[in-house]
Amino acid sequence: MSLVYQMGDIIGRELRAYYNAQIHNSLDTWSPTININRDPRWGRNVESPGEDPMLAGEYGSAYTQGLQQYTGDEEVVQSVVTLKHFLAYSIESYHGVTRQMVDVKVSAYDMSATYTPAWEATIKKGKALGVMCSYNAVNGLPTCGNPALNATLRDDWGFLGYMTSDSDSCACIIKGHPQGHGGPPRPTNGTDATKQCLMGGTDIDSGGTYRSYLAAAIRDGELEETVARLALKNSYKMRGWLGLFDPLVPNKYKKITTDEVGSAEHQAASLLAAQKSMVLLKKGVLPFTPGKRVAVIGQSVNDTNSMTGNYDGPLCPGGGASCFMSIGQAVQGLNVGGETEVLVSTDSGRAAGLAAGADYVILVVDNFHDGGGEGHDRETIGLSTAQVSLAEAVISANPQTALVLVNGGMISLDHLKDLAPAILDAFMPGVHGGTAIAQTVFGLNNPGGKLPVSMYHSSYVNFSDFLNMSMVNRTYRYYTGEPLYQFGYGESYTSFELSWGLPPPAATATVSRVDDSQMVYRVAVTNTGPVEGDEVVMCFLQPDEDSFDSLGPESAVEIRRLVGFERVTLKPGASADLGFAVSPQQLGMVDSDGHTSLHAGRFKLVFTRGHGEELAADVRVQPEGGRPMRIKTLRKWW
Repeated sequence: MSLVYQMGDIIGRELRAYYNAQIHNSLDTWSPTININRDPRWGRNVESPGEDPMLAGEYGSAYTQGLQQYTGDEEVVQSVVTLKHFLAYSIESYHGVTRQMVDVKVSAYDMSATYTPAWEATIKKGKALGVMCSYNAVNGLPTCGNPALNATLRDDWGFLGYMTSDSDSCACIIKGHPQGHGGPPRPTNGTDATKQCLMGGTDIDSGGTYRSYLAAAIRDGELEETVARLALKNSYKMRGWLGLFDPLVPNKYKKITTDEVGSAEHQAASLLAAQKSMVLLKKGVLPFTPGKRVAVIGQSVNDTNSMTGNYDGPLCPGGGASCFMSIGQAVQGLNVGGETEVLVSTDSGRAAGLAAGADYVILVVDNFHDGGGEGHDRETIGLSTAQVSLAEAVISANPQTALVLVNGGMISLDHLKDLAPAILDAFMPGVHGGTAIAQTVFGLNNPGGKLPVSMYHSSYVNFSDFLNMSMVNRTYRYYTGEPLYQFGYGESYTSFELSWGLPPPAATATVSRVDDSQMVYRVAVTNTGPVEGDEVVMCFLQPDEDSFDSLGPESAVEIRRLVGFERVTLKPGASADLGFAVSPQQLGMVDSDGHTSLHAGRFKLVFTRGHGEELAADVRVQPEGGRPMRIKTLRKWW
């Protein structure tokens, strides 16, 4: 996660530069989004780190540490994050149900196993100083007006910062969240909505509700002034931490100038992040050799904006992103000595004709225009009909075709998985995405990324209820079907092998107490191929469901759970010895009441590259005294 840390640091520094130059007045960012990718139809999956809670927590922590530059001891921080959207938020607008009006039903098990872990990790490990409560209600109470959630943040997890509403989500309380599964709506007036929000820990209302009703609520005795003063304290405490009130406290961040904004160093980091994020799903005919006749085809091949995601700051002096190379321009620049033809179209006939006369074809498909966004979810998860027809025609015309995906939420390839000679998934790689894609296709960048989500067949939407927040049959942790590509999948232009490092693991490790020492496993990864490349080794915990008698029949059990990962760069023939430390707490199992405990049972620790051979070690949990040992207790309000 070092690149995520660096990304956060760069954003924080450029934010300070703008503030110091009085270009804007904010040192607080409404980021990162750490909601998990629950369902591929959610419109804001482009903002999410992925479908795994542990991965989301690691991402959130690294981003937060980089942006804030705060470990808990500093008197002044660089800037402040606002983690979003708290909590169980992944509905925008779907079949008439909107985020502002929905009351979602979440089981105690899913709350603890899926919806809260990333938040706990980013607050405890990342030291996040800001949280945004979401529009929705959860299990009968609005997230912005829920004292139990506020107590979880501050008392259970040690949160010291401020909480803001998502725009005017306090106003959603007035209508009572009439849609959803949590019971009948509970409409109220603006004064009571203000009281609920403040009593629920919402320090700042980023809308008009407090402005309209707060004074009257205090004047009429409906709200104690001390509650409002606590909200002010939490809010101004952030400004104090940012060093805005005390000129005598040393503040190195005041020296940051706009010379850093878009600097060569920052641009290089952005390109590196794009390069590292490339995921090779099918090597096939890749990489291509420069100096040939290359056709670049697709509806967005000359549109850099199509690679930048939901929200952009100022990118180019004249607006837009045209000062950065598109995919077509980048391919043309790297195809030295060759001929590059670019076709911006989904016309199958024209595309097939161009493809037939080329040595190589780079076929780009995307969901930039139909991949959802804030305020609207997706109905389908496959490509548009026009793009499917385009892909079929081009691949039929030229077997030397690489299919490149540019997407926020994942794209279901269906039969194109087998039809395409090679497949590269670029996700939303940012302003330098065109360069990174071209470098990867021509072998100047060896892709080493792994899928942060499962890629389902498009029929997934036919049997999975988007509005049901249950995790049953969702994500790699619970999905019982066969995905097109599994979470963690990703190939390379080189090859790797895994083996046990020294010392090899014991036949079976035994854990009996929560405070037992960590188990350390050493895994060697070797580059056995012809070129330098990156590999990611992942460690999954795989419970033996039948062995957990004390959990009870109503408790769900994950198929697998990510507990660690390491990424390394290796030259041909080189090896790296990786250490994975697994704590007893990571062996905790969540019961149907949402409590996490050490339960008697068996696990396998599985080490994998996302495909190919796997290593496995056995672990047995035998709690001292024979009874489950509590690790965490869920604070319920329903």
